[in-house]
Amino acid sequence: MNWNRIWKIGVGVAIALVLAIVAYLVIAKQNLPIPDLGSTGTSNPEPEVVDSDAEPFTLQLLHASDFEAGLAALEDAPRFSAVLNALKDDYPNTLVLSSGDNYIPSPFLFAGSDPRLNETPVGEASIGHANIEIHNQLGIQASTFGNHDFDLGSKEVRDIIQPDGDYRGALFPYLSSNLDFSTDPNLSSLISANGQEVSTIPAGQVAGTAVITVNGEPIGIVGASTPLLPTISSSDGVTVFPENPTDYDALAAKIQTAVDELTATGINKIILLAHMQQLTIERDELAPRLRDVDIIVAGGSHTLLSDATDHLRLGDTSGGPYPILKTNRDGNAIAVVNTDATYKYVGRLVVDFDANGILIASSIDPNISGAYATDDQGVAA
Repeated sequence: MNWNRIWKIGVGVAIALVLAIVAYLVIAKQNLPIPDLGSTGTSNPEPEVVDSDAEPFTLQLLHASDFEAGLAALEDAPRFSAVLNALKDDYPNTLVLSSGDNYIPSPFLFAGSDPRLNETPVGEASIGHANIEIHNQLGIQASTFGNHDFDLGSKEVRDIIQPDGDYRGALFPYLSSNLDFSTDPNLSSLISANGQEVSTIPAGQVAGTAVITVNGEPIGIVGASTPLLPTISSSDGVTVFPENPTDYDALAAKIQTAVDELTATGINKIILLAHMQQLTIERDELAPRLRDVDIIVAGGSHTLLSDATDHLRLGDTSGGPYPILKTNRDGNAIAVVNTDATYKYVGRLVVDFDANGILIASSIDPNISGAYATDDQGVAA
């Protein structure tokens, strides 16, 4: 069997897919009407009365991870965009976040080097540029690093996320509080200070934390990557903490330091983007060890969390409730969310916070929050 010929055919097909997807996303954002998905709920849930002098703050978090585009992305990525854009319109206080593995070595990734992409919004054709431009078009505001983001080494990470000529680079920061980028010659020049407002961070930057202000409310975003990175990927000169990947006390302590830096500035709502490969780590090891963290967006496990009201794609089964509610180290509710991979679902968490920034678990309506499938039925719903 001629594997070289098969690989070339795969790349050729992927080039056509990349061109089609980028063109669709740009046109859809600018000209095409976005389908009105509405919601299966009829209204916002009645919030708990916590402080009679202050209204609860309602946040809509739209999230995904493990995009890892392959040939199926030709259909799934545009439908993902349609679902995402329709949901964005439902709530003014909305965040769009990724918990890592935004690309994976594949014919789709290498198709980004086709020179025909120079004439598209990608701008400057190179490996991975099309994947990142798709994320830009989706409006991703921040991401953490997954293991596959490092599969080609730190030099390719740099070349994929930083601007180059007409290529805009990643218009969102990559965040990971347990990675030291200063020890890697390829990424040390891309470091942004922790705790910066995302809108002020230049394209193609890395940091541990960032802040996104939503309708006047600052939301702290913390990233964390699997400590297994050196053994399952190519982290090169990046220093990964902890050295022992199963030392969850040390991992939580590293993340907690980053969280504490944000809360010291007065921020009282924190989201952790955690790409730990196994949902049990985010759910059972990190959630109960962390203070002041309200939501963990998990990544790497491809676990489809959903509730009974969610439509699932044909053949899919739920891997647990959406969200998983745990108790953090403060004794307050913490929500753990996750969706399946490869543009198949948009995760949606709509939740209220009280005046002290405490997540109000009873405000989560399963008719509104959950996994939104990106198949034809999901788009038409």
